[in-house]
Amino acid sequence: MPAGFFSGLPLRVETSDGRNVTLLAPFSFTRPNGEVVTFAAGGGSDGASAPPPMWPELPPFGVYYPAAVGHDQLYRYSTRPKAECDTIFLEMMECLQVPEDKKIQLYEGVHLFGWSSFEDDRKVESAPTANLGTQQEETAC
Repeated sequence: MPAGFFSGLPLRVETSDGRNVTLLAPFSFTRPNGEVVTFAAGGGSDGASAPPPMWPELPPFGVYYPAAVGHDQLYRYSTRPKAECDTIFLEMMECLQVPEDKKIQLYEGVHLFGWSSFEDDRKVESAPTANLGTQQEETAC
């Protein structure tokens, strides 16, 4: 089964504090099953949410960054169950060819310990709307 692919990379973001970002343009991920998941401009992210003591090994920004941003969007703005959000995160990391050890640590971290973030993120009042009228470059994995 193909690994899926991204459209709209590299990410276009802005930040006021060097950690938290806002997407300036939408991007999408086509899952291995063919479903297209679109992440809207205006959504926020703090990158990968590993605890600070783990940052030397798993900093907030790495090769997995687009997957982390997408995962934040899924938690905050979708109605998908947590397990599905986490599965899509894993699929995105596989597409980005995240090294196996980092991929497992990041996935297991959200899968096992992400419930409070999931519940807090679901309290966000409104989802950003995407401007999907522009052509996006596809990035195969």
